Amino acid sequence: MDIASYSSDSRAIIKNAKEVTAAFRHPEIEVEHLLMAVVRHEGSEVESILNQLGKKPSFVESIVEIYLKEQSSRSTSRENLTVSPAVQSILSQALEEKNKLYDALVEPEHILIAIFDPKSSLSPYIRDKLDIQVEGIYRAIAESKAVEEIATGAPPKEGEAVVGGKREISKTLRYCVDMTNLAAAGEFDPMIGREKELQQTIQILLRRRKNSPVLVGGAGVGKSAIVEGFAQAVIDKKVPKVLQDVRVMEVDMGAMVAGAKYKGEFEERFKALVSDVIKSAGKTILFIDEIHTIAGAGGGGGMDAANLIKPALARGQIRLIGATTEEEYTKYLEKDKALDRRFERIKIEQPDYDDAVRIVNGVVSKYAEHHKVAFEDDAVTASVKLAQRYLSERNLPDIALDIIDEAASEFGVKKEMAGESIPAITARIDEVEKLLKACDGKDPKKDKEEFDKLYDAWDKFEREFGMLHEHWGHRVEAMTEASRE
Repeated sequence: MDIASYSSDSRAIIKNAKEVTAAFRHPEIEVEHLLMAVVRHEGSEVESILNQLGKKPSFVESIVEIYLKEQSSRSTSRENLTVSPAVQSILSQALEEKNKLYDALVEPEHILIAIFDPKSSLSPYIRDKLDIQVEGIYRAIAESKAVEEIATGAPPKEGEAVVGGKREISKTLRYCVDMTNLAAAGEFDPMIGREKELQQTIQILLRRRKNSPVLVGGAGVGKSAIVEGFAQAVIDKKVPKVLQDVRVMEVDMGAMVAGAKYKGEFEERFKALVSDVIKSAGKTILFIDEIHTIAGAGGGGGMDAANLIKPALARGQIRLIGATTEEEYTKYLEKDKALDRRFERIKIEQPDYDDAVRIVNGVVSKYAEHHKVAFEDDAVTASVKLAQRYLSERNLPDIALDIIDEAASEFGVKKEMAGESIPAITARIDEVEKLLKACDGKDPKKDKEEFDKLYDAWDKFEREFGMLHEHWGHRVEAMTEASRE
């Protein structure tokens, strides 16, 4: 599931469906739990749609509750709840409904349509009691949109265009990733120790002119993490009011250049993107990682992206956050004085030891959750200390996090291999013990066949034990030393 395609309301509904499932003590999130979460969610179009269909949300909720109470329950922790294939199918169908209705993101009403689709696994009891048809939902949505446009004269939403009377998603959005959506979905690690740089970024964005900061620093010092922290601050409303409802869109320059077969096709794409950002009246902030690539991007003898964006940058019509290294900034951007003049540089230094430890401590829980392991404090400090000592050519905190990630990954592999080896060794020990008893008191020369079996079993045991010791010997030795003390 592409979480960036779902609105904040839809993500909240998916999260609440888990709470509904846990409240009824059911082991798996089913379509009916999702429907309950959709109906309970306030502030969406679903309430208006249900009222137009003559079905009060409270009535719908009561019918779903009756059904859920009749289902068998058992105590299951929230962490162990699984999502049923039926719900996964509903969420995939909601994506298709979003495209049919020319909407930018999956909204609660798209999930409602998918739930009441005739092919969905919704309970026949609920279908009969509610008697809601997909066609009726479509009509209610169409009427709501028509009334809104007539009453307010509202133009198409940002990123949309009207084509033949229908709303169409702007093609430029295909080349961007909505970082504010990802931040709202909890996809980013927390930003730690970069408060000063974030503050500088926000101050530059608030300028009337020259309001485009460029983060310049070595690879791995955390330039992108600052932009992710800014997107998270926007979601948490921890930015000035002017920036509280902006969208931070990361431009995928590779996707924009890819497939541009004809001369000028890349330029058209980039100009359309710049035009959409200008039309948003400051509500969209672009982020280009490796921003030096805009110098010469497109090629083919046409104008490069840098020249296309210069006029809008000069007038302060668009706000752009860039990130690149010192060497590449000097090589590609600084020599273009006109372009360099339109950006404000922010130097991002490598964190010192204490800050690096604080950063790794702040995000290590994400790695622990991913690898299903626990990290001791000594392991965190050792990752930074050893990175400084032996891998000084790489920058903190990136290299320390790589060490943490690699160590946990290796642990997982060895743990799984050990999990397979231990039962085999246990069986081999039992076999050896049985053969020892069988050979007890016998002569190796006379009873050669029995002793050959014993030697063969012992050789296999030694090989398997050696493999296990190779992976876990350090732990066995440490436990042995600890027991002696």
